[in-house]
Amino acid sequence: MIDMPDLDAILAVLRTPLQPDLRDLIASRLQDAFACQLADLTHILVVQPGDKEAQIIDAIGFSPLVSRMDGNRLQPDWDYLEQHPGWWELIYTVGDSGFAFLVFVECVDGVLPELLALCDAGMNR
Repeated sequence: MIDMPDLDAILAVLRTPLQPDLRDLIASRLQDAFACQLADLTHILVVQPGDKEAQIIDAIGFSPLVSRMDGNRLQPDWDYLEQHPGWWELIYTVGDSGFAFLVFVECVDGVLPELLALCDAGMNR
């Protein structure tokens, strides 16, 4: 898991060795955030093999496997879902300030199977 709760953390991670596709995703979303003047209101989380649901909750305060609205398990409530080569991108906006959680989920064995299935189902809606 790579947790980037603020701009300083995002910039620090971009200075480390990353998979090129992941680096491009993070850099692209950061560029978008700057263009919309939301760079200070963006929290990015990267979910990778071996990461547990509890770790995601610790990082962002909720589980992407549980609806924040009604608490039902396996009910997606993201605001945006996009598939990229090797990655899912989930965006959760919070309030009216423009704050958002961007969650990148790696599409490989070892990543939470329920989360990958939920993303797959979300694209087929």
